[in-house]
Amino acid sequence: MFQYVLFDLDGTLTDPREGITKSVQFALAQQGISEPDLKKLEPFIGPPLKDSFMEFYGMTEEQAAQGVADYRKRFAPIGKFENEVYPGIPEMLGSLKRAGIRLAVASSKPETFVWDILKYFKLDGYFDVVTGSELDGTRSRKEEVVEEALHRLELDGQPVSRENCAMVGDRRFDIEGGRQFRLTTVGVTYGYAAKGELEAAGADYIVKNPVQLTKLLLGEKSRESAFLRTWNVLSPLIVYYVGFNLCYMLIAAGIQVSADQGSASQTWLYDNSVLVFSLCRMCSMIAGMAAVFPMFRKETVDWKGSVRLPVLTVGILAVAMALGTNILFSLLHITELSKSFADVAGQQFMVPIWQGLLLFGVVSPLAEEIVFRGVIYNRLKKYFPVWIAILTSAVLFGGYHGNLVQGIYGFLLGTVIAWLYEVTGNFRIPVMFHAFANISVFLMTYDPDIAAAVNTWINFLIFAIISISTLFFMGTRKKN
Repeated sequence: MFQYVLFDLDGTLTDPREGITKSVQFALAQQGISEPDLKKLEPFIGPPLKDSFMEFYGMTEEQAAQGVADYRKRFAPIGKFENEVYPGIPEMLGSLKRAGIRLAVASSKPETFVWDILKYFKLDGYFDVVTGSELDGTRSRKEEVVEEALHRLELDGQPVSRENCAMVGDRRFDIEGGRQFRLTTVGVTYGYAAKGELEAAGADYIVKNPVQLTKLLLGEKSRESAFLRTWNVLSPLIVYYVGFNLCYMLIAAGIQVSADQGSASQTWLYDNSVLVFSLCRMCSMIAGMAAVFPMFRKETVDWKGSVRLPVLTVGILAVAMALGTNILFSLLHITELSKSFADVAGQQFMVPIWQGLLLFGVVSPLAEEIVFRGVIYNRLKKYFPVWIAILTSAVLFGGYHGNLVQGIYGFLLGTVIAWLYEVTGNFRIPVMFHAFANISVFLMTYDPDIAAAVNTWINFLIFAIISISTLFFMGTRKKN
């Protein structure tokens, strides 16, 4: 169940079609534009009016501002009441309120009009916060309205938990505004979105009516089927394995055919077995990533995020943690616990250095982060609190590596990677961390003499101090 829910107004709580379209029609007439078909004016419902006048009628900024002023001449006394509440909305709001959910309105409409409409239809009592734009045109962007609504919800001193907060709306502007702050986004199809608009905007959920919306917001959807939840979480990994192994088998079959051509082919393949194995693995990873990519595109993934971390800071933490953990494992002889780890390490770290940098520094981090953080972690957050989602994704990431040593290593780094992703909201951070960690370990183990010289308790303590200090710094950035 969500603890906070932000609602758009037009097209979500009320149907403003008549009032908005007639007021737009009036404003256009003041500038000599006749538009008898009100249906053509429905795209004005949702986005800022000024933008719509410029987009749909090619007005200059000055003309659009005049259009907004003329619109309000009719909308303020008449149009705002040419409106009706969608069936089931009062019942839905009552159910959410009784469940203890804090409710807010986040509308691009001027706040004074929002209040007038809510009071007229006796909906104002359901909401803890009502936020809209200013009459002078400021705070008209949806992300600005959402930010202000979240700020007002936090004025009582209780921080709004993003994973337990939803943004509900009928247009892409609502979905994009919610995603900007990593809220769960819910699109309603009974409003004014064009076909496919909500899906293209990346809505986490799409519902057809207030009854479905009530069940979703109260958490009833998450209790429908444990099997379905499990499948949603594990299916990306299954799809990745299928894509990876199909590609691997096809390449292996091609290699076998090539080897059958004669002794020259056999000799070349034998002499370059490490190179061939690495290329085969790289192509298979790309195939698995391509198979999962349609799932990844449907998730709410931000490549910029809300907390900025310097690349150097991410790199320092990744290198320190990766090398520090590997040194500790070596000093404690943990690497000797798994023969399969020794076999895998022997294969992976004998590749040419250029190929290792490409495989471990680019292909592997991108493919694995798309699967484990981009899809699996984001899906886990829809069913569980963040800390459970972080640990579960880390367990799956460790298990994916197939041996005890890499499993422990994958779990430890996977926990930090998922935490960083949650802290920053920036998908580039886990990809960069993963790449820096892989490259540092690859380069350290590429030369056995260097690896032996580095494996000391002093070096482990240095890397541990760097890791703890950097994590503390990142935690401070998150708090700020």
